[in-house]
Parts: sequence; C-alpha cells; structure tokens
Amino acid sequence: MTSLSKIITVISECGVCVLPTETVYGVACLADNSRAIDRVYAIKGRDFDKPLAVCVRDIKTAKTLAKFDKTALQLANEFWPGPLTLVLPVENKKLDSRCYQGNTIALRCPDIAWREHFKQPLALTSANKSGEPAATTAQSDLDVDAVLDTGPSREKIPSTILMVQDGAIKCLREGALNAAALAAFDIEW
Repeated sequence: MTSLSKIITVISECGVCVLPTETVYGVACLADNSRAIDRVYAIKGRDFDKPLAVCVRDIKTAKTLAKFDKTALQLANEFWPGPLTLVLPVENKKLDSRCYQGNTIALRCPDIAWREHFKQPLALTSANKSGEPAATTAQSDLDVDAVLDTGPSREKIPSTILMVQDGAIKCLREGALNAAALAAFDIEW
C-alpha cells in the first residue's frame, strides 16, 4: 500500500494519483499543472470539453478561487467537508483552464483526512474510465503513478453537485446528499 507521504511527493512532483474520498475514489493531480491534467484526460479517456472539479482543503482556499454569496457560504458551512460539489462564479483564473466551465468552477472539499495535507488545489475526477461506473474501491486499472487505498468508500455514490448563482440553487446531479438532507435550502431539482 502506498503511504500518504509518498502520495504527497508524487503529486507535488506533478504526478497523477488515485485517492479516496468519502463518496468514491478519484484521480487527482495539481490543478495548475497542465501536463498532469493532460494525463488525467488521457487516463480517463475524458472529453476535453468536460471540465475537472477542484478539490480544496477548506473554505478559505475555496474563496481564493470562487465568489461565495450568502447562499453558497451557508451550503459550504453546513456541508463541507462533505459530499457536496459547489459550482460557483470564478474569483480568479489561476488554475489550468480545464478546471473552469466558462466563468464557473466546481469546488469540492471532501471529508477525508488527506485533503488537509495539500495547500494547493487539486484537480479531482472519479477514478474510472469515462462512461464507466465510479470506483468505490482502490482497485483500479488506470495508469497512475500511485494509489492511496483506505478500503471501500463510505457513501459509494458521487457527490451532489449544486450550482449557486445570485442566491439561486440548482441541482446539477443528485448524489450522496439527497433532497431530504438539503431540505432547509430552496433548490431547483
């Protein structure tokens, strides 16, 4: 089994790794390294017009990348770290361009200990070939540099994706957080 310190070294040296989250396993690399991101797309067979989500260690880091209105901040405070991806207006575009969809960015702060060891944002996408089911274990045939295996993922389904713009919330994908968990918020499902 690969250690966390080895994973940190591999990623800091522009490598690509499989990492667990509380939802499913993901393929990760530095979000500002175009060469590593090229590899992620090649490894997954992912269409280049599909942006990658960005993993952050905390809300403070997320605020350097996206504009948080009152509603987005309430969602982040309530569900981060956790199985929620927020699609928000971009604050500044300092990452690889494939981490953005126009003027929005998808941010994820998973409830997993390794994220606290990365000061830089990571590009993060599910650890599977495009079109295949998301990986719930570390058993992967993807051509990556290292794999952090912590056993089966807890949720076994991907994160919920919510777009927040001007206080309005739209669900782009229902996942580990369902309508009941988000009942306090006015969401267009």
